[in-house]
Amino acid sequence: MSVIKLNQKSYENNLKQIIEKTKDPSKIICVFKDNAYGHGAKILAPIPKKFGINFVAVKNEKEAYEIQDFFKNILILSHRPNGNENSQFIYALNEISKVREYKIGTRIHLKIDTGMHRNGIFVENIEDAFFKIDEARLNLEGIFTHFSSADELDASFFIQKQKFYEAKMLAQKKYDHLIFHSFNSAALFRAKDIPKDEFFRIGIAQFGYGDEKLEKILSLYAHKLSERILNSGQSVGYGRSFSADKKIKIATYDLGYADGLFRYNGKGNLTLANHKNILGKISMDSFSCEDCGEEICVFNDANIWADFFNTISYEILVKLHPDISRILV
Repeated sequence: MSVIKLNQKSYENNLKQIIEKTKDPSKIICVFKDNAYGHGAKILAPIPKKFGINFVAVKNEKEAYEIQDFFKNILILSHRPNGNENSQFIYALNEISKVREYKIGTRIHLKIDTGMHRNGIFVENIEDAFFKIDEARLNLEGIFTHFSSADELDASFFIQKQKFYEAKMLAQKKYDHLIFHSFNSAALFRAKDIPKDEFFRIGIAQFGYGDEKLEKILSLYAHKLSERILNSGQSVGYGRSFSADKKIKIATYDLGYADGLFRYNGKGNLTLANHKNILGKISMDSFSCEDCGEEICVFNDANIWADFFNTISYEILVKLHPDISRILV
């Protein structure tokens, strides 16, 4: 069976670098949404906890329940209020018009729209939002924002930082117990001055992406299903997109687009971790290449496949099927 191997030492080294930048592990929010970016939230959860990190963010309640035994604070980022919110969890308030749809007493973090324009409230509406939150008897514990371009060298990052600073000043006039978080992975590794009054919401950097000093922790492996000799002129796979120009020994391995691989159509050279090319189109449950033994590393750096498919490493990683076994090595 195919397997994902997670390098525990590399993960720990990444966490050490993040802690070194933030100065305080208790101020780190590990983003474990979408199965920890495809890596496997439950198998990794004990590791940041060992380093003193006790705060995570996830996509929904299902993900929160899966790791609730590991962390004291779990922020749910994409919740639709239903009046049955769990008092153990914290919920992002993304739309102020839904404030009365939350269960009374629900712990919330208010999202501030500083320029992403995806969800949250504008800074100029923050005092009205505070009034509505108090009136609905919700427990406001924090405010946060998300940078749209922290990994790009333009002025929007600094504009958003300034708007969030204004939001913090207004919040501190009314409340004295709130926590604040705006820095994502890209912002943390870009910034020269790290705010002392904020928490840090770290996602992809945990797993080795976003800075050259970080170490990739995920390697995807496939296992041989069959082998055969292709003679010159013979093809493999759908549509005859690859035909051998000489005698070659090939093998078929047990990973395909149903497992989360992108569907390679046989055009261009899509390389595996050992620099061998995939031969022919990727099938639903398998792919073929030159015979490389019983086990082959498909990739250990998602950027290689992301570049080929003109996307980003996040998309390559989160599409990996949750049923693929994940093991720590």
